[in-house]
Amino acid sequence: MSCMEWQNRLEGYVDAELPPSEMTAFREHAAHCSDCAAAALALIETKSALRRAGHRYTPAPDLRARVLASARAQAKATRVESADFGQQKKTAKLLMWPRGALAAAALVLLATGLFFAANRYPRPKSLGEFADLHVTALASANPVEVVSTDRHTVKPWFQGRIPFTFDLPELQGSPFTLAGGRVAYFHQEPGAHLIFAYQRHFISAFIFRDTPQLAIAQAPFSDRGSSFNLQTWTQGGLRYVLMGDVNAATIQQLADLLQRRQ
Repeated sequence: MSCMEWQNRLEGYVDAELPPSEMTAFREHAAHCSDCAAAALALIETKSALRRAGHRYTPAPDLRARVLASARAQAKATRVESADFGQQKKTAKLLMWPRGALAAAALVLLATGLFFAANRYPRPKSLGEFADLHVTALASANPVEVVSTDRHTVKPWFQGRIPFTFDLPELQGSPFTLAGGRVAYFHQEPGAHLIFAYQRHFISAFIFRDTPQLAIAQAPFSDRGSSFNLQTWTQGGLRYVLMGDVNAATIQQLADLLQRRQ
């Protein structure tokens, strides 16, 4: 299938609406086509950004009622009673302006509020991109491509799909369970996306070749906007990023297991 044909199916792939055979075919195509991989990632990021904006900045339930009530009050205050039918028509047209103006003003204020709220707490772009990958995978109908709790099954699955190898720790006796993995793309670079279960939470472990695009802060990071904790480090030429909605100590515990194994 050509790139043009895949481009027309990107929406279906991102929403996991394509047949399983086509989902697999596209992933294999994207592994060797940087243009399609970048287009898919851009669409995923856009959908994730819209989803986050919708969750974070939903207006109060009574906003619409208050705007309409204010418009009606303004219209009532400016209404001019007249027996002349023609004058009434002119007045009615004039009375439509306050309602439209107030509604437009409300939209402008809302949009302005969204802009300042979204930029009030700036964060490194790369951290936001990993949050998008984490949320998108968990929201997908197929969060993982290889489903297994056995590290000896998950690790070999990545051979030939990513340009490096890695080791996974023995989790027996720990509070973590390996749920599986999938291939992820960061700036057109393929890498491993592993998902670990912890109680009722899921933690994403991303492993990529260390590149300048991944030169992000080494210290533990907490995203105030999404309640995620993040830990990242480099080891053996690879960049590791852990992210999840668990406390920082839990993230650090899993990071220690991965670091010892490497």
